[in-house]
Amino acid sequence: MQENIPQGYLPDQDTTPDFVHPLPELHYPQQLNVAAKLVDTPVAEGQGENVAIKFEDSELTYTELQERVNRLGNALRELGVGPGDRVLVRFSNRPEAVISCLAVQKIGGVALPSMKLLRAKELTYIINDAEATAAIVYDKLFGELDAALDDLKTLDEVIVVDRNGTNHDHHDFDELLETASPKLEPYETKRDDLALMLYTSGTTGRPKGTFHTHRQLLATADSYARYCLEPTEDDVFGGNPPLPFAYGYGGLVTFPLRFGASTALVEDATPESLLDAIESHGITVFCSIPTGYNQILAKHPDGPERYDVSSLRVGMSAGEPLTPTTFNEFQDEYGIPLLDGIGTTEMLHIFVSHRYDGQIDPSATGFPVPGYECKIVDPETKEEVPRGTPGLLAVRGPTGMTYWNRPDKQEEVVADGWSLPGDIFVQREDGRFEYKSRRDDLIISSGYNIPGPEVETVLEGHESVAEVAVVGVPDDERGQIVKAFIVSTPTAETSDALIAELQNLVKNTLAPYKYPRAIEFVEALPRTETGKIRRTELRKQERQLA
Repeated sequence: MQENIPQGYLPDQDTTPDFVHPLPELHYPQQLNVAAKLVDTPVAEGQGENVAIKFEDSELTYTELQERVNRLGNALRELGVGPGDRVLVRFSNRPEAVISCLAVQKIGGVALPSMKLLRAKELTYIINDAEATAAIVYDKLFGELDAALDDLKTLDEVIVVDRNGTNHDHHDFDELLETASPKLEPYETKRDDLALMLYTSGTTGRPKGTFHTHRQLLATADSYARYCLEPTEDDVFGGNPPLPFAYGYGGLVTFPLRFGASTALVEDATPESLLDAIESHGITVFCSIPTGYNQILAKHPDGPERYDVSSLRVGMSAGEPLTPTTFNEFQDEYGIPLLDGIGTTEMLHIFVSHRYDGQIDPSATGFPVPGYECKIVDPETKEEVPRGTPGLLAVRGPTGMTYWNRPDKQEEVVADGWSLPGDIFVQREDGRFEYKSRRDDLIISSGYNIPGPEVETVLEGHESVAEVAVVGVPDDERGQIVKAFIVSTPTAETSDALIAELQNLVKNTLAPYKYPRAIEFVEALPRTETGKIRRTELRKQERQLA
């Protein structure tokens, strides 16, 4: 690992997963730089004029992408960013986000993409926890970072991409690129040096940093993408997962660039703009979540007639379980299979899926992705259980669960070298893995991971709230929505106005997608004999009403 990473921030050897590399494609040399492999190699191999990025009405070739990555890399070096330094990258899905991550990695730094909806409080925790030294931010998203600046302990440099005329007194992205050299040799990183950090919220409400190495980034492309999607340089990847999601980063950055293909970025995607992008950019591999597919079907029932979607050949789905109904309806309307997949931020990308050209059973997630092993174990003993028995999914492969500066959580997610993502599955007799549920209280709504206790903490701060429990409840469009059960204070007036006030409190404190779309006032919350809230009972109650 990087020598300049502070002691104690990386897992101990005893709690580090066993990494296995059974495929020949996963045998990388000791010296490896992922940005060089994704950008410099295609140029060197004669693919420089291939289109790397499509965005709105513009295109960026691999040669042009290489020059911009080099210029930004040189500019970052001039500002003092060095190997191992963490750099916040805060954008919607735009070309500058890809350029920024690759430039950071090319000079040996660690890219830290940030979700665009995070508030100042959340950014403060993440930046301080990662000890980020620099930030590159889209001016439209600068406000929350600006509000956090006084509380940031390590951030020295801020670079702003000015596209909307936002006032600031920081470095200008375009000016830095204009004056920097277009030539840059990649830093001689090792294959196990850190290249990417992503933060995910667990059920405790405290964000957890996960980190990934240069070879792990390539491994997701050389295992899942290579074998399940079978990409070529003629493919165009596109969709709506945000780049700071591990799913989006793989599907819209690593995968297309690894195979000399194109990525079509859609900023602030809607069902209509996604269908338009399929037609205008010729998307062949579409990435979304089940909610996204359901919204396309519901809001544009005439989609295949109104838009030219003939370029599509396969769809990727992750973030929440894909139902057979959605699979069948989308295949009937758009003529392509959807590959459901289970992956996590910690594992970096999908490790259970069907293959593009295989026999797909939409009632199951699929088989272990080539390069990975999976088994079902007893949640308590960690012993493997017979097929057909529900249990905890255990995974081993070229990626694994590794937390940044969280030894308490690290011990919980690794057993005998196997990673434990926290999902309950059944392995069928035919070898397929069928999803059952999450083991914890994480709410998955429209592909977003929302920890209920984090929302509870905000609501509990309101003067009208005496007690609160937050759970995920079934929803046809979003899979789940956040619902808060609240015991109000004696003087509170439980009106629609109070509901709106509580919802706005969460929206203004946390990322807006975390707010409770449903609030029910109750006289008491179900509790155990020891006083713990029985959220399981609340979820069961809502499932019976659904």
